[in-house]
Amino acid sequence: MEIKIQEIPPEGLLLSYREDPSQWGLAEKGLTLNGQITVLLKVIKHNEKEVYIRGSLSAELLSECSRCLKSFSEPVQSDFHVDYVPLSKIPSEQERKLLKEDLDLQFYEGDSIEVREVIEGQLFLAAPMRPLCQPDCRGLCPHCGEDLNRVTCSCPTEPADLRWAGLKDLLKKKDQS
Repeated sequence: MEIKIQEIPPEGLLLSYREDPSQWGLAEKGLTLNGQITVLLKVIKHNEKEVYIRGSLSAELLSECSRCLKSFSEPVQSDFHVDYVPLSKIPSEQERKLLKEDLDLQFYEGDSIEVREVIEGQLFLAAPMRPLCQPDCRGLCPHCGEDLNRVTCSCPTEPADLRWAGLKDLLKKKDQS
């Protein structure tokens, strides 16, 4: 999505669109989407060249559970804001000092802003690091590989760590008294 800076009126723009991200190559980067991305943007121009964008996006991710490896889809939503300034306003080496407000600062060249990169970044930030098909997923048995959400296997449980045996004996003595 490209926003032309000269076309932003003084009161700002309100943009809403859906986009098919299949051409973005997200699957090669480890992110698979089910369907389109819905994006809402409020674009405000400050001065003649500085642009502030506040937006939200929603999409449906196709994920694999990190415990049981089952495929599932889950909705994600992200709210974001970013300031765009011309590339010519990059501070000199002596002026550089990273402030908190600089983390939402982007630079652009020319007379338009491409927001796809920011939207793609927000999708990656909204994706869970360890997706779970359900909060209480029991995962796979480490011995036989059965899905413990569907069946209870008869595999032996892991032997207790012998370094903790003394504490286990203390707990038994405490329960008996």
